[in-house]
Amino acid sequence: MITVKNLSKGFRRKEVLHSVNLRLETRVYGLLGANGAGKTTLIRCLAGLYEPRQGEVLYNNEPIHKSKSFHQVLGYLPQAFGMFQELTLYEMMDYICSLKGIAKSRCAGEITRALTYVNLEDKAKDRIKTLSGGMVRRAGIAQAILGDPKVMLLDEPTAGLDPGERARFKNTVSELKKDRMILISTHIVEDVDACCQSVIVIDEGRVLFNESCEELRNVALNKVYQIKEADSDNITGEKFILKVSEIEGKIYHRILAKENQDYISEKPTLEDGYMYLVKGFA
Repeated sequence: MITVKNLSKGFRRKEVLHSVNLRLETRVYGLLGANGAGKTTLIRCLAGLYEPRQGEVLYNNEPIHKSKSFHQVLGYLPQAFGMFQELTLYEMMDYICSLKGIAKSRCAGEITRALTYVNLEDKAKDRIKTLSGGMVRRAGIAQAILGDPKVMLLDEPTAGLDPGERARFKNTVSELKKDRMILISTHIVEDVDACCQSVIVIDEGRVLFNESCEELRNVALNKVYQIKEADSDNITGEKFILKVSEIEGKIYHRILAKENQDYISEKPTLEDGYMYLVKGFA
């Protein structure tokens, strides 16, 4: 569906993305990386907002800047999403429908559908300036859903959402994922684990991984150990303490080790696999 070929992007003398190559099919992808890793820059390139220094982005084998259909099938939530403060939520959604070229006869149904997905249907007549930050974020998700897009690029969609609304977002993704490509940028690993089928790990502008969630866990297989604090110094080679916890009055360290150790290893999590990659242990 979307192919990224040798994509590089920079600003002045700073190179942000380095020869990125991806093939994104009909499934849900989590884009994981630390702040400043290049996630937002990559998403803006995929949306056609940034022109790359080199390389290209293709939609169905056609460059997106030449495609007549790409932006008609695109739903995009930017990292910083704002709306006209004096409009009601319904008026704002109606305005976005017009920008997307959605037929007037379809707008009311599309708006109701999108606001229901994010639990804001009862706020349709409220002015934007009266909504909380979390509500505005949910409205941003709603506007990305308008028009039933086949490609959805969501940049930090759960930022500012409470646990209940994060759970609702995961359910929404589960309902929407059929027959479309959804890319969710985040640094919250548990969100990726809950609703994504594949994971793209990006670090310092380079793609380190693009496989299934299970394969990312397996990256850290036999490399994670939970041992008593007093035994931590017995771990040989490079190591990283993932977590310190207290169990029955004793302090334990969950440790990521580059080399196999003489301790029984723990079953790795998605976060373990991610940390194994970004710490350069792989």
